[in-house]
Amino acid sequence: MKKIASIDIGSNTVRLLILEFDENRDFRILASRRVITRLGEGMDIHGQLMKPRMSATLSALSTFRQDCLDHGNPPLHAVATSAVREATNGEEFVRLARKETDIKIEIIPWEEEARLTLEGVFWKIPHENSKILTFDIGGGSTEFILSEGKNIASFCSSSLGVVRLTEKFIHQHPVDNAEYENLTAHLRNELQTIKEKLSAFMPQVLIGTAGTVTTLAALIENIYPYDPEKIHGTLLPRQDIETLIQDLKGKSLNERLALKPLERGREDLIIAGTALVLETMQTFQCDPLLVSEYSLREGIILKALKTGAP
Repeated sequence: MKKIASIDIGSNTVRLLILEFDENRDFRILASRRVITRLGEGMDIHGQLMKPRMSATLSALSTFRQDCLDHGNPPLHAVATSAVREATNGEEFVRLARKETDIKIEIIPWEEEARLTLEGVFWKIPHENSKILTFDIGGGSTEFILSEGKNIASFCSSSLGVVRLTEKFIHQHPVDNAEYENLTAHLRNELQTIKEKLSAFMPQVLIGTAGTVTTLAALIENIYPYDPEKIHGTLLPRQDIETLIQDLKGKSLNERLALKPLERGREDLIIAGTALVLETMQTFQCDPLLVSEYSLREGIILKALKTGAP
């Protein structure tokens, strides 16, 4: 049996995956962890990573490094996305991570992020001959990928990340109606532009991945403790998401935290994230939403195995 690990350093969440596999590529998960560090907080204002967020992320990476050592120190492939990609001090963060945690980080362009995400999503979702729109909601950006099966027709990255959107539009909890209307108007406008870019065909299936979407599945299906196997493949009707957002909008942050399936650190971001999901479903006329637990972490590993990287 061989082992391999990946780390996805996003604008909101840092994720670790350690897998064990045999010669037939039958995988077993040894460790799957995620920590919300909000590395991309304040990016639109400062244009750089803030020191407290960097420290929180380096702390998470140190813990992940120890997890890898505890599992025999398998080959580790770590990538950074939107926040590190855009920050003026992104390379400095990468150097710090190498020095303090001995983790080598690759900053990947959004095109590569989109390809790897799709690879991970389709790892365990049937996709042959289907016209699919996959979207990956991050803290700093959201990637939209239009494909026929695994064949990418077109894709685009947007600045519709949940940390960015929350900082810009949502400042009160319970949510102020005017703020929410401004958010949805902005989303509608941006998504119309995205739809025009992704005009090769209309999708038949809409797949969502990353923390916002999996959290919605956990809340709607009341899945607690978090169970990836129960989350993956969930179908979420638009009406159920609408009902949920009406409830969440009326709650304070503490009242949302009382909902056990809602991950701590996501209590303010869930509003902007859910609004983005609903507007995407409306813009592309897709209902229900298919939830994927698998995305970039898995794509990183599948690419490494395909290319024979150590």
